[in-house]
Amino acid sequence: MKAVPESLETWLKYFAQAVRDRDFDAGKKLFFAGSISFGTVCQRSENLDELITNQWQIVWPNTRDFDFEYDSARAIVTETTATVITGWQSTGFDREQIPQQRQGRATIVFQKYAGNWLAIHSHFSINPTFIHDPVIWHGTASRSDRQLL
Repeated sequence: MKAVPESLETWLKYFAQAVRDRDFDAGKKLFFAGSISFGTVCQRSENLDELITNQWQIVWPNTRDFDFEYDSARAIVTETTATVITGWQSTGFDREQIPQQRQGRATIVFQKYAGNWLAIHSHFSINPTFIHDPVIWHGTASRSDRQLL
């Protein structure tokens, strides 16, 4: 994989700005209407309208400072398709409006339509930690001393 080409980095910057501005219409212009996605809240959306309703409209209003990690982003690109993997970060707010740092990762699959990249699939998730996965082993001694959470 290589660094992200300028055209796809520009897409990422437009999308990040849409999130920060809570501009659903601007975000919508970057996606194919039939896109299929996974999100941090929405388990699965079968089209863009579901993604907006079940993910964006829930998360974006409760998020500040969203941006991608451009330096570590990587891409696989052909003439008509591309896949970008990148980290992201934001500040989220809990029910008491206490700020929480959020870090995650994204995979976005693109198709070129009329010379423009549109996302046909996105998968955003929070970075995994051992507290979220009961299968992860932990401990500081030998392997035999480790226990499941």
